[in-house]
Amino acid sequence: MIVGVLRETAVDERRVALIPDDVRGLASVDVIVERDAGRSIGFSDADYRASGARIAERAEVFARSDIVVWVKPPAYPLDSVRPGTALIGFQEPLHRSDVIAGLRTRGIESIGYETVAHSRPDIDALSAMSRIAGEVAYAQGRQLCSAHGAMRALILGCGQAGLAAITAAVAHGDEPTAIGNRPDQESLAIQHGAKTFLPNPVGLLAHLAAEPPDLIVCAAVHRGNRGPLLLDGAALDILRPGTVIVDLVAKSGGNCVATIPDRDVTLPNGVIVTHRSNYPTLRPLEASVAYSAATAALLKTYSITEKQW
Repeated sequence: MIVGVLRETAVDERRVALIPDDVRGLASVDVIVERDAGRSIGFSDADYRASGARIAERAEVFARSDIVVWVKPPAYPLDSVRPGTALIGFQEPLHRSDVIAGLRTRGIESIGYETVAHSRPDIDALSAMSRIAGEVAYAQGRQLCSAHGAMRALILGCGQAGLAAITAAVAHGDEPTAIGNRPDQESLAIQHGAKTFLPNPVGLLAHLAAEPPDLIVCAAVHRGNRGPLLLDGAALDILRPGTVIVDLVAKSGGNCVATIPDRDVTLPNGVIVTHRSNYPTLRPLEASVAYSAATAALLKTYSITEKQW
């Protein structure tokens, strides 16, 4: 089995799908790494050679590999991918469904981390990235807030990103309230430091009026699905000027009606809505280590003939 590792080309992307230490651990796998794939986080081509990988140009990576791994989909067409290849990484199925279908007609399978079950934590790269995103997004949103000192935070969603945002809020000395869609999420939210838990978003408007937050982190989405709209026009009208909304799920439809992907938007009432596609890349080494561990674990159990792990 030959595995190819691409140099990332998405805007501002600094991660790499496999780090040298994990290449070294793939004893029965031949690895080809695109030139300069790890340079942005301090891994040279010499580091990869020392781990047992070959360095090649992109064309050779695609020509020789049975499996190609990436973090985010390449910013160029995949016309050169040969039939029989498996592409492993984040696939963005809501936005790339036509591309994925077209590749499948050519005999090319797209294996997305968006479809990995929580029951497989060893290969659950999405949860690992979500935890980093929740922490980073909270800190980024807090910097935009006009409030000072301890802040009142509202976390929408109690998945991995939401729980990480709760933990980050506590670390900053803030008072987080969490909203989930299931009562059984309450214990997790409280364990991570939530002061209050609301088990149903139906009470959101009343909560916004009674306890106006300084910072809202939107992280409510089920993997592979569109995110529910939780902050509509009526909710935004309640918020005070200077309130910051960080929408982590804009690429899945967004939890806020005013979210524009990769933009900061200031509404007429002074509310700031922000989104970035790639919060984990702000911690590129930490994120690459976690992502690479999941990729290596998947490759060790992957069946080329069945195109599944």
